[in-house]
Amino acid sequence: MALPSQEALDDEAMQWFLRLRDPAASEADRRAFEAWLAQSERHAEAYAEAEQLWQAVEAPAKWLAEREASTRPSSSLHQAWPWAAAACLLLTLLLGFGAWRDPGVFDRWMADLATAPGHTQQVVLEDGSRLFLDADSAVDIVMTDGRRQLSLRRGRLWVDVVSESERPFTVLAGEAKAKVVGTRFAVERHAGDVQVSVEEGRVAVSRGQSDESTERVVLGANQAIQLHRGLPLGMPSEIDARGRLAWARGQLLFDQTALDEVAVQLERMLPGRVVVSGDGTTSYRLSGSFPAHDPDAILGALETSLGITVRRLPGITWLAFPAHPSNQDSPSL
Repeated sequence: MALPSQEALDDEAMQWFLRLRDPAASEADRRAFEAWLAQSERHAEAYAEAEQLWQAVEAPAKWLAEREASTRPSSSLHQAWPWAAAACLLLTLLLGFGAWRDPGVFDRWMADLATAPGHTQQVVLEDGSRLFLDADSAVDIVMTDGRRQLSLRRGRLWVDVVSESERPFTVLAGEAKAKVVGTRFAVERHAGDVQVSVEEGRVAVSRGQSDESTERVVLGANQAIQLHRGLPLGMPSEIDARGRLAWARGQLLFDQTALDEVAVQLERMLPGRVVVSGDGTTSYRLSGSFPAHDPDAILGALETSLGITVRRLPGITWLAFPAHPSNQDSPSL
């Protein structure tokens, strides 16, 4: 039997919390809750987080309600308004907390095709092109007689494009536009920056979505380019495309990779956020090969090889670095 996702467990915990706060809750409800709580430590942790979240928003909601009640005339309408405002504030704070813990939730909700953290998807587009969407990614798809276009909202994709000379294939991502006829390449979008990597063929990368853009670079096989928000288009770099794009084949390869980049990858694999704390984080590098669907393998390597403390809270993975690393060599795994 498959275990429930963390998101589903969090929803259950909040439903139980609100159910038990209802004065109409029965003894049978309480017994059912105790049985649910005893199922696993994950249930208890999810319920504890629901309590903490409610406590965090209940105080400001009450304060707003009491403040408005004290400043407005007494009437049924005016008495109801503060509680409506308090409910709106509560909902805003809950949504804000949820967006922090899962910043991709709105992009995934709005996209034509999306994947949750820890999940990937492969699809064949209507023209026969193959699309691989990595974890925590979202893309819009437009296929018409005149154009083939993907718009990457977040995350990264790899595509093997079927050549059609009369209908070029375009990927939009932030300020970047990648245009091809037939090739294999990947586009990655993170925090306003975009990276395009070419495995086979040629890709024209430009800044801006207009065909008249003067900033344009043509990439060949085993080349990549990064576009940083607000900066001029740089020069291509030579890469090992097969190694760089191993994630599209279910494998992650790290080669002297900085820990902040490792944390970005972990956030694709895990529900919630990955928080990095401690001094000397720039001293650490990770090298190794890991399955793309096994974040525990990476976390285990960080703990055993680099001495990093990993703490798991509901919705948060905390990486705590020693203040003075005794061994700054990257592990070879």
